[in-house]
Amino acid sequence: MLDAMASEDEPLLRQLWHADLAADPFAAVFRKHFAALRAAHQAQPAEGVLIAAVDGNGVFDAHAHLRLPPSGIAHLIVGRHERCDVVLPRDQDVSLRHMLLRATRGPQGQLHLRAIDLRSRCGLLSEDGRRCEAIASRGPLFLRIASYVLFLLPTGPSVRPWSHDADETWRGFTPRDQEVLPPPQPLKSRAAPSPGAVKLATITIQSSSPQAGDLTSTHAVWSDQLERGILVGRDDRCSHGGVDEGNLSRVHLVLLSVDDEVWAIDTASTNGTRVLDGAPFRQLLLSGETQLVLADALSLRWSPALHAARA
Repeated sequence: MLDAMASEDEPLLRQLWHADLAADPFAAVFRKHFAALRAAHQAQPAEGVLIAAVDGNGVFDAHAHLRLPPSGIAHLIVGRHERCDVVLPRDQDVSLRHMLLRATRGPQGQLHLRAIDLRSRCGLLSEDGRRCEAIASRGPLFLRIASYVLFLLPTGPSVRPWSHDADETWRGFTPRDQEVLPPPQPLKSRAAPSPGAVKLATITIQSSSPQAGDLTSTHAVWSDQLERGILVGRDDRCSHGGVDEGNLSRVHLVLLSVDDEVWAIDTASTNGTRVLDGAPFRQLLLSGETQLVLADALSLRWSPALHAARA
């Protein structure tokens, strides 16, 4: 693990990247596949983001388009599992569910992207080579996942049209406004809330299994946790880590705040997430007390705080 990964105590890092076409490996990959990338970008006039992946052998392996709704958020899951929205099958170092990409619209209508690592083995590599567990961008975002290069490219009527020249188009992406963020937290994190953080809710988790018996745990949820993202799953570092719930995915659910809203996002899990007595969902806006069922194995009750309390 590289020392450059953001720690909880580090200030948020922001850098404007400027293109050096001679030395930039991302630019070289972009130039090589410019015709295919341009065609894929032109085919998506709707507002959103084009996700294009090039594998370690230089093969343009996959692309998808995430359309931004009129309000709220859009998301997709990237990984090696066939249930992912963007599948990266050619490298075993890619985790089954490797990354969550969240897209929102900024105050001036600009596309805001956030990539969140889902407790993968090798994490994400930012454009300048730093390993990170979360990175945000206002505009284009370029990443490495294992041997894959990923281009996340805004689409829509407000995006400047690409020229017919690869280098000119690449230069038009600069400067890029990107921010390496602190990593998402497991719900059972022992880290104290940040000064000034607000307690927003309580989460109660209940499960029953022959191996672990009946288990109920309650957790306070703070605003700084939700800004980073809260991970729920059977990974050792998630809320339910260490308990043998075979139907639960390693990272099954992410709870994430966007502006003043809190969203529950299923990470393309094998056995799904649903509201109690309801249908499965991929993303859900949490408003009021809500009981979720994960893989028919675990119950999660979200209870908003009646009175906000500061840390």
